[in-house]
Amino acid sequence: MVTRWTRKIVAFLHDPPGKALVLRSVPHTPHAQLAKALQQIALGRSADAHESDRATKADHIASAADRVNFPKGATAYWDQVAPLLTHPLAAGARAHRVQLPAGDLQALDSEVQEEAAQRILQPWVHQLTTQPDKEKCLYLYIWRLLYEELAHKASLKGWMRLLPADTRQPDHPLEQHLSISVAIADALPNPAFLVFSIGPVQEFIAAARRTQDLWMGSWILSYLSWKAMESLADEFGPDVVVFPSLRGQPLCDHWLHKAYGLPCQPALEEIGRPTFPNRFLALLPAKEASEAAQKAEKAVREEWKRLAQEVYNALTSTSILPADDQTKGLWDNQIQGLLEIYWVVFPWPGDDQPPGTAQAKAGKELYEQLCKPPEGEDWEFRRVYETLHKSGQYDPNWGTVWSLLYELADRAFNARKNLRNFEQAEETGDKCTQCGQRAALRSEKLDSRAFWDHVAKELRARGRHEVKPEGKERLCAVCTVKRFVQREVLEQEFGLRGGFPSTSEIAAAPFKKRVLEALQKGRPAVQQALKDFLNIAHPQLATVAQGAMPYLEAQTQSLTGAEAELAKKLLKIDGEWLHVESWTKEHLKEAGATSNPGDIRKAIETLQALYQAVGARPSKYYALLYMDGDHMGRWLSGTHEGLATFGDILHPEVREQLEEDANWHPLLQTRRLITSAVHAAISQSLGRFALRLVPHIVEERSPGRLIYAGGDDVLALVPLEDALAVARELRAAFSGHIRFENGSLQVCLGESVSGYVEWVEWGKEIFLTMGPQATASIGLVFAHHLQPLDLVLQAARRAEQAAKRQYGRNALAVEVLKRSGETVSVGTNWSYEGMPDVVKFLIDVTKRLREGQISGKWPYTVQAEAAALEALPEEAQRAELKRLLKRQAEQELSREEKEAQAEELSKKLVDWVRAMEQPQQNPDPCQADKESPKGFSEMSRWLLVCSFIARGGEV
Repeated sequence: MVTRWTRKIVAFLHDPPGKALVLRSVPHTPHAQLAKALQQIALGRSADAHESDRATKADHIASAADRVNFPKGATAYWDQVAPLLTHPLAAGARAHRVQLPAGDLQALDSEVQEEAAQRILQPWVHQLTTQPDKEKCLYLYIWRLLYEELAHKASLKGWMRLLPADTRQPDHPLEQHLSISVAIADALPNPAFLVFSIGPVQEFIAAARRTQDLWMGSWILSYLSWKAMESLADEFGPDVVVFPSLRGQPLCDHWLHKAYGLPCQPALEEIGRPTFPNRFLALLPAKEASEAAQKAEKAVREEWKRLAQEVYNALTSTSILPADDQTKGLWDNQIQGLLEIYWVVFPWPGDDQPPGTAQAKAGKELYEQLCKPPEGEDWEFRRVYETLHKSGQYDPNWGTVWSLLYELADRAFNARKNLRNFEQAEETGDKCTQCGQRAALRSEKLDSRAFWDHVAKELRARGRHEVKPEGKERLCAVCTVKRFVQREVLEQEFGLRGGFPSTSEIAAAPFKKRVLEALQKGRPAVQQALKDFLNIAHPQLATVAQGAMPYLEAQTQSLTGAEAELAKKLLKIDGEWLHVESWTKEHLKEAGATSNPGDIRKAIETLQALYQAVGARPSKYYALLYMDGDHMGRWLSGTHEGLATFGDILHPEVREQLEEDANWHPLLQTRRLITSAVHAAISQSLGRFALRLVPHIVEERSPGRLIYAGGDDVLALVPLEDALAVARELRAAFSGHIRFENGSLQVCLGESVSGYVEWVEWGKEIFLTMGPQATASIGLVFAHHLQPLDLVLQAARRAEQAAKRQYGRNALAVEVLKRSGETVSVGTNWSYEGMPDVVKFLIDVTKRLREGQISGKWPYTVQAEAAALEALPEEAQRAELKRLLKRQAEQELSREEKEAQAEELSKKLVDWVRAMEQPQQNPDPCQADKESPKGFSEMSRWLLVCSFIARGGEV
């Protein structure tokens, strides 16, 4: 029987794995014959004529969308030319190529086909034979696991998943091409784009006074976005979601494992990371698209309502929440009124036309009618279209106009979103102390303060501390869900145990790290001081959940015996209690702990002894990092000036062939069109960045915690002393300027990309990055651990906007929110001409200040002389800075060391100032009236920031 799922199986297997190995100039087994053999194994029969016809038509459309319509005679068989991959995104990509370890093509081809057919596909078919939905299950296995299994078993390893769909244009993997072919095959004869989004985003996430609420707000939005995609994936298959790609996403893998038994269950920490954006693009049959969108919206609203109801039931059934009818009415209204969901369905025009040129023409004419592009050759698309149509081997089809269809869908969505749904909501009474938007929960007998005082007392009676006592925290229904849903619902359903570290814990993490290092070295003074302190502090204040600080927990693995027990207890004590000023009667009472005066004195004494034994104090400051990719809308729409040209993405042998053709030569210099392959490449690179690189940098290389990573945007808490290094590594990883050497990440940000390719090889994994033309801006805020989190969030977004607007993007901006009330704001681009890695230099300056190679007075001396330095010639500026550096160098350095240090730093500082003063190469026209801070004044403020970090804040 022909079903949706058998059509999908045939379409996915219309090309055999390792097609690039099969295609050779010498006699070989036709790839179509190998594909039919795999289809026979999967279906237990030959493909039906209808299935094959759909697959063929879909392949033609996907091929027209993804690759150049080559003229006859353009070839790049791997038995004749080097087996290369080209970068799909980066302009000037002649340097951005990688040569595959292809070896003996015939032997590799035989191995791949044997692995795919006999060791992977046949066992799956046998395993699923008795399942009632076996075709659907088999398709999901093939879509999710076939190429991953081949990467594990075939000798090509990770390179297996990167083998191209076409060796002439080796910029997109066959696996990607097959996925979009399947989506098109299912959507025929009339495909439609669905653009879908969920909000509110910033208001929902930013309404947080605890890090736990910040994380959970991000997770809920990511999860609800997934529920919309799950609704589509279950009915049509996960391939229909074009952006972001669902393959390998933790929530999608969890669903595949739980619902269909696929062996791809992700780790709990992966499920707990919010990684889905609030907007996605899907490709569906037009006749079913609107109904599917309505189902997706319903799935989101019902899941949000269910989560909220589960929280309400859990809190009321245990009498924690003293709810009555008034409470329930307020709860239901607030929960129901939260979500803003927008979607639009855009059917591809020309479904009444015969396949091929007529359908391409229908899409082009509709775009011309609605968007009024420039006349003649001023419209870039027209030049490309006519060249491909006249000189290419095949007629155009829908795939040829993919970029126009996507832009029309995007414009339609933006128009719909601008027609916002306005629903007036009137609520009386005290506002929620967290969001300040909705009324705090109350009952007929209890006002909001008394209501929440009751909640706090009930929680305290159970040894819980989610709410401050005496009604100091009063939450609305939405913020109540954010506060309690993890413990009351998600722990049972997803296994999301534990909590999120506080800002105090992040600030104190480096001190804990030093204590653990001292225990590893067997330092008895530290061990005794720690033991004395923990006898006072533990277990009353053991509120840090297991798993909250992965980096620190990994440090304890090598400890045994008494040291291991001490380390385990230390990690449970919140960093707040490592500061002597926290040990007051009032503060202990608020935390629900006993406050015996003798114990308080003893705690302070033992803490001071611990400081002395360790030789350090915990910092009172931490960093909040907010990263956002620059011009991501332009990347997705194909209008970014850094996007690869047609010539960049071709195999160099094919490019040389086409350069001799007068019709093709201009096209090779033209920026490529947006295609499904480009969308897939962006989705793949952002997905690997968010899922693998960001957690590694934030949580494994630093004692930080990731709040969310939704592709190009990242929000994370990191210790003050690690903030610059984490920011630098994230920026480098985003564009692929990293390498793993012996498992350790190395940064090459700002260096010449000659000799580097933008694929990261990490252990057995190989994945794409956005490439060197993609940039990102980061805002960093250094804040006191007791500063209100909502104010710090505002500052982080302010800093990120400053990086984009004042410093012209591809920049880092920092705000220092001192406890005294003073704010210091600085910024810089990541690199300048002649200074390729500015932040590396700043890290070096900070290290010298911390280690005492330079006096802490030096930054203040430079600041005092900044205005005078501005007026001097360049040589005099260097001489004066050199004099100040030599004078402020510490006595431990020899005369030669002082001289060398002063020479090096003075030159770099003046070069940096000169670079900052140069006009921006690509200024943002929207910010043309704003001048970025520059000169010695800006440089001297950076030195103050370095000094602040070196001192651990205001100590």
